[in-house]
Amino acid sequence: MKIFKYILVLFLSCQVSLKAQEFSRVFGTLGTAEADLVSYAPDRSAEAVVLFDIGKSYFEDSQNGFDVIFEKATRIKIFSEAGLKWAEVEIPLYQEGGIFETVSDIEAYTYNPEGGIFRKTQLDISTCHDEKLNEFWVLKKFALPDVKTGSIIEYRYKIKSQYKFNLRDWEFQSKIPTVYSEYEVKMIPFYEYVWLLQGANKFDSMTSHEDSGLSRRFGPVDYKDLVHKFIMKNIPAFYDEEYITSINDYLIKLDFQLAAIYSTDGNKTKIVSTWPDLIKTILKDEDVTKFAKKCEKLTAKLFSPDSLQNKSEKEKFDFILNYVKANFNWDKNNGKYASKSPNELLKDKFGNAADLNLLVVGILNSAGIEAYPLFISTRGNGKIKIEYPLLQAFNYVIVAATIDSNRVLTDATEILCPNASIPSRCLNDRGLLIKEGVVEWVNLQSSTPSEMKYSFSFDSISLNSHVNTQIIASEYDGQRYRVNFGDDIKKISDRGNGNNYKIVESSISVINQVNKEKPYVLKFGSTFKTEIINNKIYLSPFLDEPMTDNPFKLNGRTYPIDMIYPIKRSYTSAIQIPKGYKVDYVPEDYKILNDMFELNYNVKSDENIINIIFNYTFKKSIYQAKDYINLKFYFKDIIKKGNDKIVLVKS
Repeated sequence: MKIFKYILVLFLSCQVSLKAQEFSRVFGTLGTAEADLVSYAPDRSAEAVVLFDIGKSYFEDSQNGFDVIFEKATRIKIFSEAGLKWAEVEIPLYQEGGIFETVSDIEAYTYNPEGGIFRKTQLDISTCHDEKLNEFWVLKKFALPDVKTGSIIEYRYKIKSQYKFNLRDWEFQSKIPTVYSEYEVKMIPFYEYVWLLQGANKFDSMTSHEDSGLSRRFGPVDYKDLVHKFIMKNIPAFYDEEYITSINDYLIKLDFQLAAIYSTDGNKTKIVSTWPDLIKTILKDEDVTKFAKKCEKLTAKLFSPDSLQNKSEKEKFDFILNYVKANFNWDKNNGKYASKSPNELLKDKFGNAADLNLLVVGILNSAGIEAYPLFISTRGNGKIKIEYPLLQAFNYVIVAATIDSNRVLTDATEILCPNASIPSRCLNDRGLLIKEGVVEWVNLQSSTPSEMKYSFSFDSISLNSHVNTQIIASEYDGQRYRVNFGDDIKKISDRGNGNNYKIVESSISVINQVNKEKPYVLKFGSTFKTEIINNKIYLSPFLDEPMTDNPFKLNGRTYPIDMIYPIKRSYTSAIQIPKGYKVDYVPEDYKILNDMFELNYNVKSDENIINIIFNYTFKKSIYQAKDYINLKFYFKDIIKKGNDKIVLVKS
């Protein structure tokens, strides 16, 4: 019987051929090499280094047949103050349906070299605590004691799980370099797994052999474990910057998925099936399509059918979305399954993402608008791997509706999100339409630029100058401004505190805070202290609104640049030249135009006024890794032109 298959996929290229330094890999045993280590030679900038990371998964007999046991031991050397955070450890534990994973045998020590010996400090287990992430995950957390620059920390623990599908994945790579990483998996002939190596094309070592110990017995079957060991050495740190979905999509890691279960009589039950079979399974689920159909029948309890008479499809769609958003609250939990019955939802008026969006599916269908659930994985959860038709990969459901023959995606969780769009957390590659008889992947990316328009009018320049500002934010930027500032005078006023100007509260006005289908408009006046040096006035024509720090700092990148959506920014400034002054310096006009990016900078001036126009557009939501250097230079140009100053001199 072939009990172990693998799928090897090359996601990214990574060099892991450096010879590992010789450090002890025995828990509790350290030597002078660890004490003398002050930096990691291949990466002198590293704040810490993983000296070893060793894991093991195996199956243990239990009342449930088998439990999956996962053991992990890790040792880290701290090089700098920034590396102290690696002494804070989190252990994720899964729970569902009253079945909980448990952690035991936690040991953790801090070693501080002193006078040629190590002073050892042990973790007080009573300081460990739990933090609930959501309905499925809990973090066991602890912080190692007495950690400082130069400390060596190590910890180990054991997890017991009843979830056979949840054979622990293994991350060879982290945000600091790793000298040695090893994962051993002992397989038994009753569970077949497929595995996927991400981020590299090979291991430094991969071996498989039958366990040399005594045979085990389950029912009438005698068997021995089949042992697989995967090793990688000198793995570079994963430096994640801005514009990335989830680092889980790009780390060098080994994923396991349960493919089949074998009974003791040799019968096989497939777990990894096909996308059509998975859709059929979802269609039968009480908490998905059946929930939506029950909501469809309950629509009359929500509002009178007369409310939709004589309305177009678009008007019906907006009415229904506005009704659900106004009358039902999101409890901040994701979900692809409803968490309560339709009647409970109607009574409670709140629920998870699936509760609200499946309710919308039902109401839209009751109104004659074709609508289906769309299963997705949010940005933080990682992208769906098409090779694996597995339900666990999805963590969220949105709505796909047809309005006037056009596909529209919507989500009822965010009241300030336009009805015909989905929250930015959902813009993650593609989603699976849950519709009988078809397998359809729906693109989740937005092709419409999210735009910010800034207008500045400098009408009084003296020691204390005054400027009138207008900001217009559309699409996702509009939603961001509505959520972060809204029409709250205090929040808007505080917005200027981090800049070099002070907003005049009485001048603040907001337009379209409630009307989310139109751009958000913010107007205010502000004062600032004019920069005068040697009788010259130095003015920032766009105040401090343009970015000042390049988000790209690496020499290159091996994974895509995900902007989430196309970005457009425009700045205009009109500067009234004060009496007795003339223009001494204005920046040169500048232009970039290609299929990736566009930038325009233009200055026009006469004796009385200077007009400056500056705009740029990132035309794509996703750029390939090869575009990184070009994008880095584009950001450099944005910073330079956006913050270049006008100089006025006495005439």
